[in-house]
Amino acid sequence: MTDLTRRRFMQHGSAVALSAAGLAAGLSARTALASGHVSGDITMIKGPHSADEARFEAMIIDDFKAVEPGVNVTFTTYDWANMNAELTTGFASGNPSDVLYLVDLIYPNYAQQGALHDMTALVGAEDWSSERAQIPEFAWDLARLDGGTWGVPVLGAVYNIYVNKDLLSAAGVLDTWNRSYADMMDAARKTTSDGVYGFSVRARTGDFAFWDWLPYVHNAGADLLSEDWSECGLRGAEDATQFLIDMHQAGVTPPIGAMSTQEQFDLFKAGKIAIHHGETPQIAALMADPPAFEWDVAYAPPGETAQTVMGNFGILSIAEASPNKEAAWEFIKHWASGPQVGRFAEQVNLQVVREDIVDGMFDGNPAMQKIQQEFVPRVVGIQPHPQILKILQSIWPVAEQAYRGEFTGQETIDQMCDIINQIIA
Repeated sequence: MTDLTRRRFMQHGSAVALSAAGLAAGLSARTALASGHVSGDITMIKGPHSADEARFEAMIIDDFKAVEPGVNVTFTTYDWANMNAELTTGFASGNPSDVLYLVDLIYPNYAQQGALHDMTALVGAEDWSSERAQIPEFAWDLARLDGGTWGVPVLGAVYNIYVNKDLLSAAGVLDTWNRSYADMMDAARKTTSDGVYGFSVRARTGDFAFWDWLPYVHNAGADLLSEDWSECGLRGAEDATQFLIDMHQAGVTPPIGAMSTQEQFDLFKAGKIAIHHGETPQIAALMADPPAFEWDVAYAPPGETAQTVMGNFGILSIAEASPNKEAAWEFIKHWASGPQVGRFAEQVNLQVVREDIVDGMFDGNPAMQKIQQEFVPRVVGIQPHPQILKILQSIWPVAEQAYRGEFTGQETIDQMCDIINQIIA
């Protein structure tokens, strides 16, 4: 799921409690599933990453049918804007889709409710060990919760920075802008002129603006929650947050909260922003209709302890209520295999987490190659806490006020920590 398709989702994002009666019909012992020849009918549900999603999925299903002719796979989609409501209804009915594509913001709630099958034994099976090893531990960590593994990590959306190299070069800061936060501020000031902004991040809750803030938090060695998830973990991110407040108060950004994600990106494409936080699917728009300037992708300067990239990931899960977990697992292994997930990622301009296929991906698209090979290894993702979406939605209005100069970085983190500690208490 990318911000461009998720904007409306924020209006419906709070997870709904699942019906105990509906779940009870699908609960069973979490044991390893048998391997071998499979048959029967299964359904997969996923949010669309492209207008051609059904066609791309048909390719994967056709290839699967060639090796498992006894399995019939029906593909269906949920609307990103109504994702929680649609998935919850399916789970509560006792007859959800067998295979589910779930993002890291929402799967923890369903796992906690008992709606997902614990796949620990499946992914740990000896006969899948070579495939499992191709997925790095950071991705597996995003799929683990409460001692269980709730899906196979397959795709990621990386949140990068776009730079207008012409503007930076003209200001004499092309080679220095990302050495430090001070250099970034200097570059933003020098590239800001009448109608041109030096810096841009998303500011509104509905635009998932927290994705642009979190790299600075992670660069400071902080996170939303403490390491053991027992309390707020944002202490240490006060200065990084103050830096972003100072940027918004320096007159180098578009009017705070006045533009949507798309409007800000359109401004960048028009040559009116020098340093712009965005996301990788936008690369397709830049390549299809090249702007009248030279551009590149980058990530934020180093902070106090690290230089990280923010990423948002999707996993393939099995519903606990699925009557055909055997076939569901075989299909997930097929979908997550190198040839299948690699082709799909290239078709929709997303990243993969597998490490064995990246060298041959995105030929002719140097920006995507750079992100896949250089950025993904730096990703620090979201902590998969069952309340993580509620946490993000609840704290971000404080940041919006802070960007407007109403709070200092210290006051912002203090208020955010109060909200987080109340939610997880």
